[in-house]
Amino acid sequence: MKLMLTLLYPPKTCKLLLLTCFLVFVFPAVVCAQNLFLQKIELCSAENYCIDCGSPKATCSQFTLDQLCDRINRKYSFKDANGSLTFQVLVEPSGFSCVLSHTDVTNSPLTADIIRLLNGSLWKAAVDHGKRVASSVNVQFKIAFGRISAQMLRMDLEQMKPAGPPTIYNTSTQYTNPSLNSYEFTKWTKYDSPLPDNVSQSSAVDATDVLWYATAHGLTRFDGTTFNPVNEYNSPFTSETAVQEITVDKENAKWAYIDNGIYKCTDAGWQVYDFKKFIKSPVTSIIKSRNGELLFTTKDGMVVVRKDKVVVLNKKTIPLLPSSNVTFAYVDNRKRLWIGTSKGTILIEKDLLPTTFTTSDSPLKNASISGAAEDEQGNLYFSLISTAKGAADDDNEGIAVLRPDGTWLHLTDKNSGMPSNHVTSIMYDKFEHVLWLGTDQSGLVRYDLKNSWENYNNANSPAPGFKIYQVVQDSKGVIYVTTANGLLRIRKRGTF
Repeated sequence: MKLMLTLLYPPKTCKLLLLTCFLVFVFPAVVCAQNLFLQKIELCSAENYCIDCGSPKATCSQFTLDQLCDRINRKYSFKDANGSLTFQVLVEPSGFSCVLSHTDVTNSPLTADIIRLLNGSLWKAAVDHGKRVASSVNVQFKIAFGRISAQMLRMDLEQMKPAGPPTIYNTSTQYTNPSLNSYEFTKWTKYDSPLPDNVSQSSAVDATDVLWYATAHGLTRFDGTTFNPVNEYNSPFTSETAVQEITVDKENAKWAYIDNGIYKCTDAGWQVYDFKKFIKSPVTSIIKSRNGELLFTTKDGMVVVRKDKVVVLNKKTIPLLPSSNVTFAYVDNRKRLWIGTSKGTILIEKDLLPTTFTTSDSPLKNASISGAAEDEQGNLYFSLISTAKGAADDDNEGIAVLRPDGTWLHLTDKNSGMPSNHVTSIMYDKFEHVLWLGTDQSGLVRYDLKNSWENYNNANSPAPGFKIYQVVQDSKGVIYVTTANGLLRIRKRGTF
């Protein structure tokens, strides 16, 4: 019997199914009956159970799962097919099992067979305080190399806990958030979607509006509808390979820092680059500039790559550089190079001496730039990180604004509507002409560049948490926010 499923995809072409649901977990562990995945099976009768709890936890032996897979492999042909399915199984204290939900939106014959076999398998119940209890566990089936295999998929209950309350240092601003209802918020976690991990500290949107979501447990692509993992079937990496950094250049090539190597991904495949003679220490970020250069920041300087030329910038080549520990760089519309280091910022202009700011009367005097954005009027916005060990909410940080006339403005939570000073990501929204800021304590900030400040976090909006890593936007205005609690998409209502 030849298997035809949308969840099975040939490498490089088809994609995994996207599953979206909203999870509300209540602690302690025993909760009301709750389905983790979108496709629900209304056959189980259980009002209360814990989620992957107990010591020992509920389980089905690997031997039993292997036998189950052998039966499936004899019935179905998985040639040239790759994919995965996950099932949530309720295990009663008696050992009776019943599939509660799963991830196959097609409800294929394969899924029906797996449900029947899981329900008929031998299970061991979870034990909590010496007593057998009802609990749900997950089983993942993977299809690769022409066969299907299965394993128990344990859950990190700490990651599933809701985020705590945000910290708002600004006590003088009342956030009424008038624009909040004009947006649609959609959230994904690794427990209700194919996300490899809830945390991504590096992501990028390519020319086709595909989000490349890099994590410590793998890389996936999201086209707005489906997730497509990068794994051993379409790349040199496994589905769980840690990806530290990723960016997209002006030719739509993807550049990633993986296992201390620089990789480039194009339509022709993956290629590794040997920059070891230029890069001695780990890459901390990969930044694309508007003139086509790629900037690789390290603790020993910055490597600039343009076509076939490689240049190293450090204190040896630029003595005025505050430090060789480069943390950020930006090329503005006037083609000036701004470099942020652990000890301050430097500005490099063509045919001019470099400008340092350590003794200047500007917001950069005791801070270094950590992010940058620019609007149509030529205003430059820099997120700042203090070069001194200051307070938890350091007034040397915040946002520095450089106006076209050369004057500076320093925005903090003391003189503006910023909820806190430490900014983790900054992005100018050319569709709405507003500035979006990510913070590590207060959530997401929307600033209309006039006097209106809005703050979205888990306490006042559908945002999953308050710790933001990155804010990026596609060519249609869709915003993706990576957080400590999963992936968030923000879309303007009426535009999709």
